[in-house]
Amino acid sequence: TTREYWLRWEAGRLVVGGLPSADGLSLADEPQILAQRLEGVPVLVGARRDRTGHTACREFHAKAVVLDDGFQHRRVRRDCDIVLVHARMPFGGWRLLPRGPMREPIVGLRRADVVIITKADEALGTLGALRERLRALNPSAALVTAVHAPAALRDLATGQRADPRTLAGQRVGLVSSIGDPEGFDATVRRLQATVLWHKMFPDHHPYGAADWETIRAQAKQGRPAMILTTEKDWVRLAPVAQDLGGVPLNILSVRMQILDGEADLDARLVGR
Repeated sequence: TTREYWLRWEAGRLVVGGLPSADGLSLADEPQILAQRLEGVPVLVGARRDRTGHTACREFHAKAVVLDDGFQHRRVRRDCDIVLVHARMPFGGWRLLPRGPMREPIVGLRRADVVIITKADEALGTLGALRERLRALNPSAALVTAVHAPAALRDLATGQRADPRTLAGQRVGLVSSIGDPEGFDATVRRLQATVLWHKMFPDHHPYGAADWETIRAQAKQGRPAMILTTEKDWVRLAPVAQDLGGVPLNILSVRMQILDGEADLDARLVGR
């Protein structure tokens, strides 16, 4: 969608454009998650980041504006550019859109103030070479290394939370429609769970009743102790979710954990 809107989490409910939202079906999933995690902070959505940025300053008196996925939005003058580089992604050699996934040539990283290598634990053998390549491209950028660490396991029927380490030895099924389903799979396996199957849908897939029936049928395969999904998926699954024949459905939430370079990151964020 190209429409512009803003949302905010207030008193345990989602408010869209100042009015309570009946459901989030017509809204993007990631802004909803951001709003829930940052209660009271307005999240503005729109294709023109300069326009939504002006709205944030004018309507909400923002003193700082954080753009998600905004490196190519050159209309906005920025004070700090933070670029994430996936540790497993082959570095360079990709074609530009629409023939490939690159939005601009790799030399564009020279504009970055901070480069964060994400999911570093998935490519330990090549991490040193990647760091050298990034440092050669941009010697002045703060170079940070991070992982996506499992944070909590939440049973959606009971709301009960558990330590993700309790997955060790469990037989599980996975459901996801995210940009990096292999990363989700790898995270669960590192927790020493046995993955019986992984039902993958396209990124940002709008789940419908037929999809839920597919998941319900999949739940019968291998008799999993539970089915795991992601926080982003649950935003789109919740409106169609029903009983899975007694198989519990759990969210495995993750948080970014910085391994090194945190002091340099903090210094850039405060302008030193």
